[in-house]
Amino acid sequence: MLAIGLAVACVAVLTLGAAPAEANLIVNGSFEDPTVPVGGFINFGGGSTAITGWTVVGVDSSVVNGTFTQSGIVFQAQDGNQWSDLAGVTSNSMTSGVMQGIATMIGQAYEVSFYVGSATDNYFFFPGTVDLSIDGGARVSYTNPTAPANMLDWKLFTVQFTATSTTTNLTFFNGSAANNFLGAIDNVSLTAVPEPTSVAFLVMGAAGLAICTARRRR
Repeated sequence: MLAIGLAVACVAVLTLGAAPAEANLIVNGSFEDPTVPVGGFINFGGGSTAITGWTVVGVDSSVVNGTFTQSGIVFQAQDGNQWSDLAGVTSNSMTSGVMQGIATMIGQAYEVSFYVGSATDNYFFFPGTVDLSIDGGARVSYTNPTAPANMLDWKLFTVQFTATSTTTNLTFFNGSAANNFLGAIDNVSLTAVPEPTSVAFLVMGAAGLAICTARRRR
């Protein structure tokens, strides 16, 4: 009984210790660079690489400070001090957004996560939608239906995919309608998904080690 109990305890400890948080492969996922004026925003035209790690696609996209207010709404960031409005300020075009290319391993599974922000004043702002395209594939829409009238509501979305090339392009588009001045995104993350077989071998090895250690003590 002592050996079994020790084995279980060692498996639990070693398994937890062997599962550290995966590194985020996205550069500037919370849009903290460049710094924009407090209470304001900066708009970037298509083709711009001024948002560190990102390339603006389409017409334009903005980086917004989390203390910006309009129509009684406080547009706070989900993470850090800033976020990106993919709708920009000039067109609200659904071609607009930001793209980043990430080094990946062919056949490796990855998980991308991001937050979509929504608010409404029933005039300029409505529930926001962000579209994601992976490596030029079809755009998939992610809508946050919760839209308070005094602040942004942020909703988390996660998507898994398997890399088919050594560089994977993630493009986030404004998916909101033309009358919606809000395509909010923040806290973008990309991590590799651990292989289940690796975890299984680790658990079996830890169990064997714990049992052997207990037998030697006896």
